Amino acid sequence: MAFRDPTYAADLIVTCMADLLSDGDLVFVGLNSHHALLAAAVAKLVHGKRIRVTTVAEGYEPSLADIQVKRSTGDPELAGLGAVMPTVDAFDLAQKGKVDVMFLGPAQIDSDANVNVSVIGQLESPKVRLPGGAAAAFILPLVRKAVLWNFRHGPRSLVRRVDFVTATARNASNRVLLCTDLCLLEHEREKRAWRLLSVHPWSSVDEVIASTGFDVTGRDAPPTREPTREEREVIARLDPENLRTKPFSRA
Repeated sequence: MAFRDPTYAADLIVTCMADLLSDGDLVFVGLNSHHALLAAAVAKLVHGKRIRVTTVAEGYEPSLADIQVKRSTGDPELAGLGAVMPTVDAFDLAQKGKVDVMFLGPAQIDSDANVNVSVIGQLESPKVRLPGGAAAAFILPLVRKAVLWNFRHGPRSLVRRVDFVTATARNASNRVLLCTDLCLLEHEREKRAWRLLSVHPWSSVDEVIASTGFDVTGRDAPPTREPTREEREVIARLDPENLRTKPFSRA
């Protein structure tokens, strides 16, 4: 999909993610998670939500008003803007059920909330080797709310069954949401399907269903909320290099 305004598309995705955060949340932001980091900043700075953030850069409660989005969200500067929380401590909190929200961007997601960030194709002779799951298998079923994202919404990404199960929330009891470049979905375990919560303004219910490899319910979903001027100004200030627009600038 070619977006007429990649910046607007990126900003809407960020605010869509920000709306999923709640007062009191402890939010874990991993690698390559520009939109997640910006969403946390919008939730805290614009919406006034009392969230706490820990990052893969081992930063705890960085000053989100002072961040400048880097090419890697693992940049050590993020740790220098607040306290330090070693990764092992963040994992310990997850094991104790004290991490509320985890953001993750899998290459494939399926009808059972299995995610793949390992290989495309057969494990023995893959077509593509992906970065790997790090601690995804450990954390995904433990967090209260998992927010997945995939900005290539199509039948090769949103599939009936992933090529490789890197991590799963299939047998967990948490909420699992998925923000794509077309819509916002929530997993329905008992139905082995995903429910459509909202559709982005440039898409439609018909396009979402035609582009998805698993069952989609909730076909009366409303449009996704559009970002406000204040939200867009904050996002632009924190991301002066427009790194958030990269997934939406493809032809």
